[in-house]
Amino acid sequence: MKHVITICTGMLLAAVGAALIVRQATGHSHLSEIVAATAITLISALLSMVPLMVLRRSSPVVMFQAAFGGTVLHLFLTIAMGAAVYALRPLGDRNLFLFLLLASYWVSLIFMVVAMIRVFRRSGIGGTPVQTSTGGAIAQPPLR
Repeated sequence: MKHVITICTGMLLAAVGAALIVRQATGHSHLSEIVAATAITLISALLSMVPLMVLRRSSPVVMFQAAFGGTVLHLFLTIAMGAAVYALRPLGDRNLFLFLLLASYWVSLIFMVVAMIRVFRRSGIGGTPVQTSTGGAIAQPPLR
């Protein structure tokens, strides 16, 4: 549940930053394009976390595959919803919408992958860190 809050907060902050930059660059707010791009990427990012949440108690390989499948799902959902909005023409500036969608996709991918890494680490399957003579920690696989 904490990763959902992280993704939503990060995307909303990115949308506010995009709104400020677009307003400075164009002189117009273009809020409909910003809201549409942010909503599409936020929905696809949250839906792409579902495979990992369903399989979070599985083996490391299955969890990794679920996380990787989630990133591919995020890409395809973003493309499908973005193409639908582009084709239906509900927005004024479709070119700006595509630019904002691309930027929002990469920002949401960053937040989503960080959330996936946290879920993977909290599952307790990464091994225990072992101190080295230089002071660094090396992950050691659990003994069986």
